[in-house]
Amino acid sequence: MKGLRIVILTLAGLLFFAPMKAEEQTGAVAATEAQLQDDYIAASLLVISPDRQVYSVFGHCALRLSCPSQGMDYCFTFETASDTKGQLTFLRGAARGGFLASRTDNYLETYRAAGRGVEQYALNLTPEEKLRLWMTVDEEIARGYSRHYDYLHTHCTSEIVELVKQALLPATISYGELPAPLQGSFRDVLLYSSRHPWNTFLWQTIMGPSGDETEPLEDKLAPALLPIAWQGATVDGNASRPLISAAPITLVAATPEQHASCISPTLLFGLFLLVSIAVALGQEFCGWWRLPRYIDVLLIALHSIVAIFLLWLVVCSRLEGTSWNWYLLAFNPLPQLIGIFTHQWLLVGRCLLGVILAMLLLTPFIPQLDLPHGLLLATLATRLVAAERSIKR
Repeated sequence: MKGLRIVILTLAGLLFFAPMKAEEQTGAVAATEAQLQDDYIAASLLVISPDRQVYSVFGHCALRLSCPSQGMDYCFTFETASDTKGQLTFLRGAARGGFLASRTDNYLETYRAAGRGVEQYALNLTPEEKLRLWMTVDEEIARGYSRHYDYLHTHCTSEIVELVKQALLPATISYGELPAPLQGSFRDVLLYSSRHPWNTFLWQTIMGPSGDETEPLEDKLAPALLPIAWQGATVDGNASRPLISAAPITLVAATPEQHASCISPTLLFGLFLLVSIAVALGQEFCGWWRLPRYIDVLLIALHSIVAIFLLWLVVCSRLEGTSWNWYLLAFNPLPQLIGIFTHQWLLVGRCLLGVILAMLLLTPFIPQLDLPHGLLLATLATRLVAAERSIKR
């Protein structure tokens, strides 16, 4: 990596710091004229298809800059540090991010091996803007992992958009008609971009009301939406021009997913609810007691695990969007603790049942509350009603 930085800095020197001594004046002018040719540098946006990891569910994007006359072709990508690329580190909000450079052939091979597709969109920039873009991204690489990564404000697309905006100054980007998700909240972007129901379920679980705020447009430009927005955008300076003026090119074809789960959260928790109702009826009319007890132990264990996880997110995590969570009302360790110390299990159960029923009624009005979670809450409510009737008997 150190050698790569030296190479990039050398190119920056060739581009911006040509010697200006009197005896070299002619050569410097010739070099400048070469640099200002439109084909001296090619600048493109790369959009990578999503992955199954929680932090890759939106996909990824990068910049590709090449200088054919110098034999240079690199991809510049905003990544989290290699020692913080874990699910738990991400959920703690402790990930750091920064720009890295990689030879384009190596970069594309990484995604080809992973079965992820890569689309290229040529950026319609002037020679001066492409020179500034290369210099700016090189300066970002020199800073290392200096940014606190979070999925709402500091991520691959927001950082690339900022780099392009700096290169365009004093010109600005004007957006045309935007797709519906970009007119809403970050949660709308999540629901649009997520390809995997279980990833969507996890994000809905951890992302509280902060995800429903109307964020700045640059923060909502997820990789799947960035090219759509930029294809309808113009650069407004001395003369207006489209930011992307050519059709995309497929550099790597995505491999069809072979192991997609056939059981979605809605289907699984719907089955849980049906089983819970059947067991409750068996308990009421057939005198079952062993199976209901096993199911109750399983649900209590599940409730405790989810409660601890959500409480840890709200109290300990610095990840954006976790300062509050609606599901903490139904999934929290307080009922178990009160029941253990007071033995008032009937009262505790009724209070928890009331909270769950209220959340089910509020599901259409609170964006975080959705059908899969509602089915899980209904399963808990069914068991609470059955347990109360069993205690009364």
